[in-house]
Amino acid sequence: MSLKVIPFFHDDSNTLSYILYCAHTKVAAVIDAVADYNSESHTLSYGNADKLLAYINKHQIQLKWIIETHVHADHLSACAYLRQHSHGKIVVSEHITEVQQTLKPIYQLDCATDGSQFDVHVKDGDILDLGELHIEVIATPGHTPDGISIYCDNQVFIGDTLFMPDSGSARCDFPNGSAAQLYDSITRLLALPGHTKVWVCHDYQPNERALDCHSTISEQRQANVHLQQHKEDFIAQRQLRDASLNKPRLMDIAVPFNLQGALVL
Repeated sequence: MSLKVIPFFHDDSNTLSYILYCAHTKVAAVIDAVADYNSESHTLSYGNADKLLAYINKHQIQLKWIIETHVHADHLSACAYLRQHSHGKIVVSEHITEVQQTLKPIYQLDCATDGSQFDVHVKDGDILDLGELHIEVIATPGHTPDGISIYCDNQVFIGDTLFMPDSGSARCDFPNGSAAQLYDSITRLLALPGHTKVWVCHDYQPNERALDCHSTISEQRQANVHLQQHKEDFIAQRQLRDASLNKPRLMDIAVPFNLQGALVL
């Protein structure tokens, strides 16, 4: 495979960011870059994002795409910071406008709801060039309406759809989330070839196991703890579990920040 993947783990939010690039041309994308937020001083810093930039600069990689798999509720995005320090363009789902229109009144925001804070809006099946490779966008709503997964060179970056097999699937209780949609999105992902490498957006390391960030489609089919049941049972289990979950710690800060292009804190 000519796609190179470099994971970066943000411990405070259990988030995985990725640099992926064409080995021949060194054209790159970043997926789900994370900013550092200090809850006591209410300030942002970018030490985690600077690690990505340091790798990019050291290896003389050309950052072309800065991809957000959805509007995150558990961390603040560094997408705008990366754009300021590179020639990369921020890529989001076309359904960003739905998220903005839904959440603007909830958070009483004064912002555009046309997605103009971002550079490129993509839909299901869109293709982005990555040097000699191609990125295919797969719409994977459910956790949020704007969820997308990124498929390239027999590898897929799945955002918040599934976690590692021992952790199951993502919650669906945010505005316009849908357990039924999530199941259908997961079904699409599981239709990929079994050897496809699956890169997750979070790893919560249950039972204190070591950090892990990838599995395969076959491993997800066979071992994911939420998928060994029919759709109706999955929906019921997901909804019951979601009703017991606390709101993410940074949600009321992260969501308004992220849906406005990571520019307004």
